[in-house]
Amino acid sequence: MTLYLLNSPVLTDHGLWRFSPLSVEAAQALAGAGFVSAIGHAGAARFLSELLGLEVPVNRIHASLRPGDRALVLRLKERLPEGVVLDAEAMAAIPWELSLLERLE
Repeated sequence: MTLYLLNSPVLTDHGLWRFSPLSVEAAQALAGAGFVSAIGHAGAARFLSELLGLEVPVNRIHASLRPGDRALVLRLKERLPEGVVLDAEAMAAIPWELSLLERLE
């Protein structure tokens, strides 16, 4: 079972999924046990590093969750204008939430 870090919720294949809110404390505990970063933007990686207290590398990979895999998702609650790239400080200033995406089957 793999835990991925994602900077948006994405269903990587057909299947049965669960998407649930996650507290910062629960996210820190999950990520502390190990993860694969699929965070493709430096600002998001720095923001998550500060939030989780762990080094989150930029890693522009295609995450393909299999049944049993989970993803800790940083979801921005606003749509950004086209072409805008945020740094960690700008990300902290807009509404966001953490969630757990689980591939059940």
